[in-house]
Amino acid sequence: MHRTIGAAAALCLVAIACSACSGPAPGAAPPSAPLALFVSEAAAGPNSTSQAAAEFTTLVVQPIASPQPVDASDGRTHLVYELLLVNGTPLHTRIDAIAAFDPETGATLGEWKGESLAAIFRLNGRLPGGTLGAGGSAYAFLDATVPEGAPVPKAIKHRISVSRFVESPEDKKLVPLDPRTGVPGVASFEGVEAAVDAGRAVVIQPPLRGKGWIAFNGCCADLQHRGAVMAFNGAAKIPERFAIDFVKLDSERRVFSGPADRNESYADFGLPVYAVADGTVIETSDGAPERIPTKPREPTRFDTAGGNYVVIDIGGGHFAYFAHLKTGSVAVKRGDQVKAGDVIGYLGDTGNADGPHLHFHVMDGPSPLSSNGIPYVYESFTGAGRLAGDSDRLIETGGPANIDAAWRSGPHKAEFPLDLEVIDFPDK
Repeated sequence: MHRTIGAAAALCLVAIACSACSGPAPGAAPPSAPLALFVSEAAAGPNSTSQAAAEFTTLVVQPIASPQPVDASDGRTHLVYELLLVNGTPLHTRIDAIAAFDPETGATLGEWKGESLAAIFRLNGRLPGGTLGAGGSAYAFLDATVPEGAPVPKAIKHRISVSRFVESPEDKKLVPLDPRTGVPGVASFEGVEAAVDAGRAVVIQPPLRGKGWIAFNGCCADLQHRGAVMAFNGAAKIPERFAIDFVKLDSERRVFSGPADRNESYADFGLPVYAVADGTVIETSDGAPERIPTKPREPTRFDTAGGNYVVIDIGGGHFAYFAHLKTGSVAVKRGDQVKAGDVIGYLGDTGNADGPHLHFHVMDGPSPLSSNGIPYVYESFTGAGRLAGDSDRLIETGGPANIDAAWRSGPHKAEFPLDLEVIDFPDK
């Protein structure tokens, strides 16, 4: 808020906006003096010098973390980050569009509205819709991208378009603002810069081997992993920002062959899991029982959702996390030194899982919960297309999978695989 308005006037604005929401009744007195004063001083128009550099936004918007560039398998550099939006007024504010751009060149890095905005926008409290009620808050999970060969920006600036409403005291419906408040009912404002981290993604070896691995629940629009925002010591943490659930297809492109309620029917169950880099094992857990794949998930504590797992310190402030390992299969213990390619356990179906798979991500701290997920790239893999059609149905029926084999197929080096991509990892 610009200091020329003043704290008292800012508070008056909120009261005025609510009291004048439905306009004057027929024959009512004209707007009160305080309202007229606010309109003349705080919303004097484009020629006003006192308000030239500030705009009342009704929202506080701030990035959760600085985005760090990662080269992905689509040939673009991705900048993955989140915005926290807080509505500190009694006005109801609907987010209509968000655009990200390079403040130096003006180049658009991403734009979200309509369905694309709904896919990456989440009101806190799991409330529906895209309107922040009085005191409400939300996260926008953004993925700004830079074309191949283009320079990565030093910062990302945002343009946010909103519509504002008040709640009618009679029927509790949202109605447009009275224009006499001086607060536009529809507005677009620019600001909120996110500094881009100058670091690069850590390069690792694959945690699995062989053909036909699907990157489920991966980056960057899918919120199965990214949407898990957790608060520790008052700070928001997103440990699964770049997490992937790897599920394997067999030679007939099926997830399982045989009884769906038996883990042994699944193509990936019991396969070895490998260390992705040299490092030190700092945490393990074993003994969690295997699930029955078709049985509904039982409630689990958030700190045991990974089932049997391993955390490895791979140096440089990077920690690799491997979850849902097979019961009794963890082959390392705390303090062990491992080399890239060492077997650390076997793929299983433990913890908060829907079936056998490997959950993997890299984070900036040793805790799978109170750390932030950071980007990583694999030394090499071969793209075998991308899953097409209903991915949930594939898991339910077993397959065969419908694959768009033309999608970025072929060799990839030092890149991050994207959601639903089918990957062939080197055999050794």
